Amino acid sequence: MNRHATILLTMSALLASCARHTATMPGAAPEAAPAPGTTPVTAQPGRSQPVHPLGLVTVNFSGLTAPSGPEVSASVPGGLTGSGLADLGSIQLRAASSGTFTTGTRGVDGVRYLYATFLVRNATAAGTAYTTPRQNLTLIAASTPSTLVNTPFSSLKRFDGSDADPTIAPLIQPTTGLTFDPRTGRPGLLSGAQDLQVYAENEVAGISGVTRAFPFGFVTRNRTRTDSRTLNANPGSSAFDGVVTVALKLPLQANVADDPYTFNMTFAVVDDSLTRVTESPEEQVGGDVAARATALGAQVAVLCGSTYSGTPLFIGSATTAGAPGTRAAHIGGDVALKSLPTAYAATGNTTLSTNSASGLGRFYSVYPPTPGGATPTLTFTGNGSARGGILNMNAEGSFAFTSRVGDGAGATLTRNAADTFTFSGGTPTADTLRYGLNTSTGCTGSNQAAPVNVNGRVWFVNGAGGSGDGRQSTPFNTVSAAQTASGPNDLIYIASGTYSQPTTFTLKNAQATVGAGTALTVNGSTLLTAATAPLLQVTGGAGVTLASNNTLTGLSVQGSTDGITGTNFGTLNGTLTQVRASNGLALNLKNGTVNLTSTRLDAANPATNGRGVNLEQVGGTLTVTGSGSAGSGGTIQTAASAGNIGIHLQPDTANLTVNLNRMVVQQNHVGVQFTPFGTASTGTLNLSVQDSSFQNNTASSVYLNPTGNTSNTYLIRNNSFTHAGTGNGVTYEAQRPTGSTSVDHGRIQNNTLSLSTSGNANPIDLAQRVAGSARFEVSGNTITSYGLYGMQFRTMDGAARMDVILTNNNVSSPAHPNNLDGIALTSSTTSGQGNFLCVKPIGNTSVAPNPAPISGFRLRQLLGSTFQIDTAAPSSAGVTAVNNGSTVQLSGTFAPVAGTCQAPN
Repeated sequence: MNRHATILLTMSALLASCARHTATMPGAAPEAAPAPGTTPVTAQPGRSQPVHPLGLVTVNFSGLTAPSGPEVSASVPGGLTGSGLADLGSIQLRAASSGTFTTGTRGVDGVRYLYATFLVRNATAAGTAYTTPRQNLTLIAASTPSTLVNTPFSSLKRFDGSDADPTIAPLIQPTTGLTFDPRTGRPGLLSGAQDLQVYAENEVAGISGVTRAFPFGFVTRNRTRTDSRTLNANPGSSAFDGVVTVALKLPLQANVADDPYTFNMTFAVVDDSLTRVTESPEEQVGGDVAARATALGAQVAVLCGSTYSGTPLFIGSATTAGAPGTRAAHIGGDVALKSLPTAYAATGNTTLSTNSASGLGRFYSVYPPTPGGATPTLTFTGNGSARGGILNMNAEGSFAFTSRVGDGAGATLTRNAADTFTFSGGTPTADTLRYGLNTSTGCTGSNQAAPVNVNGRVWFVNGAGGSGDGRQSTPFNTVSAAQTASGPNDLIYIASGTYSQPTTFTLKNAQATVGAGTALTVNGSTLLTAATAPLLQVTGGAGVTLASNNTLTGLSVQGSTDGITGTNFGTLNGTLTQVRASNGLALNLKNGTVNLTSTRLDAANPATNGRGVNLEQVGGTLTVTGSGSAGSGGTIQTAASAGNIGIHLQPDTANLTVNLNRMVVQQNHVGVQFTPFGTASTGTLNLSVQDSSFQNNTASSVYLNPTGNTSNTYLIRNNSFTHAGTGNGVTYEAQRPTGSTSVDHGRIQNNTLSLSTSGNANPIDLAQRVAGSARFEVSGNTITSYGLYGMQFRTMDGAARMDVILTNNNVSSPAHPNNLDGIALTSSTTSGQGNFLCVKPIGNTSVAPNPAPISGFRLRQLLGSTFQIDTAAPSSAGVTAVNNGSTVQLSGTFAPVAGTCQAPN
């Protein structure tokens, strides 16, 4: 054993000192120096991984009061089999030097300083070399079932071999390597032996296999280099590349016989990815912590009382004895870093607000200066952020933070259910909150930092205030300013009010615009609650021009031409209050998908071949809700001339669902029209029209013209149809390709229809042509006037089939020479075709407006076709019997058969 001891003991003062001796061992291969500047001194990163335990080691001190000086050794503690660490390999240590000296007056302020220096080899305690290198190998003080309770010490003995007072154990404190300075009569720094390391409490809390790991220890240096602590893998048998000094201080007892003569200290050996240097209390005056940190590219940790002028990690204090979660002894002050501040997640330009539970106070523990005393008050102060963000700090540690304007670009914006939003992916903008803390007992930590990652951006607009920079606390006052500043995947929030601008609001790819009509919820946090929806009003063109994959929600849009327009627009999401086109289309969308709900759509478009709404090669779902009253879903009006369509639906290869509620569709050539591009179209339409009003549409109010081999659904319920001209009410004209297997399902229920008697208008006119099938329920409708037939159902031109459940309708009309039968049912219009018509007519009342041969029902069947009647008596008399005495006229080669009609799904 290498040992140095030049000791003279005195009861009153220190008269001698011991000097450090280090044995240099051959065989240590030099390492390549790391790239300079890779880890700045001021950085405060968290660990790339938790500390990695290698096992336990015990440092044995004996001969503390012997004239020859102390002897030290290292061993692996026994008797802990199954503890979780005892079975690991630990580390190979070789004692190199030791020493002790005393200061002060015995029994008053007398202190014994003690150190032991070990050479360290990257091998198990048994000498087997490790095959991986070590970083920042550290001996962390730990208590076990074999140590004195809640301390890392055991075998505390006097010179005579009797047990020393166990209350001395908590008073043994860690320090840095010290030697006696004869110039001052006080301890001085032992050159190169500043190995004390302190930790945040939770940094070592995960070490298993011990009763408690204390947040302090001693870190191994590389023996030949000052810029690295790495110990090479696979060292030779004599390659002790590391060196570590364990240094302690303990009080002198009133009688030398009561001083500890021997004791053991237990450590958990860990490998640590984080390079840190600690300024011990003894280094706070005249230490070299900055130089050590610079050489290693390390983080600096300081305790209470430090005047270090950089940006250290303020640990404050370290508990040295006590049960887990308590403190019986410590070094430093009365506040301790509980855990390294984890990164807060902020959204660019928004205000991140924390409460006391989620603020900075959660990272610290405050203890009474002495056990059982009063707990000091901890107070925080704020100093902005490294990138110039706004930080408003509250005394208890809660805060409000707003990032530097524009930070957070590059994330992907996702709209979730209920118009909530998430930013993800990309590379967050890394910022740092700057803050300080102090206790009521005078412990101060300044220049502290907590990481904050800024991901995604929201630009704020509020026309009620002055012109700001677009952040939540300082919004723009125009939408165009946000439009200019924003980029793809950004979110623009518009407060309540009316925003008028001369040019269209053109979105960028994946942008979202949220108005105050919807709560602003981003990344799970509601930043603003819902209020009155704003109006975006464009006086010189379309209200909004889409890019790709946009969201519009919580606002109203008004354009002097179109309301919202887009081609190849990806997916449009949103919930809107109103979309209005003063002289164009409320929606003019081509090639994309909608997931859009609007309270109302309004359009006035008198242009030739004009549209009020145009969805062309569009899939998804469009819903117009209305606000509850009749007409509150908006008014669609084009021109009554040929080619003008109020709502044009042409999904082509897409699957489209359209729900129209409480609308007024008036003075168009066709009110609502469904027309695929052709027989090759593969898309489907699910159409619902309810509680709406159709007025004076000259050709047809609802025109359904499926031509592809697809199956669609229709619900037309509780609507009113009033025409002064010649237009039909509901027209279904399926022209399927030969061999089509499509099956349409429709319900036309509880509508009122009053059309002109002077033309050829049919309130309900359904025809299945060529091929394919249709299943309709037509029930509860009231027809009070018509031009030709009140209702007409036909299969024709091939092998088409239609099933009609016809119940409880009431058909009548004022007499006019044009009027024919109330309800006309036709299976084939040309002999020799194999069409099939099945009807279940029950409970209807159909009154012919003109005298015979005009009837309530006209049943027509031509040769080759099938006419099936789903009643008890499939005959003329049977139809009359179950339809309130309605008269029946037969034509063609009428030969009905019995059978069951297929109802729509």
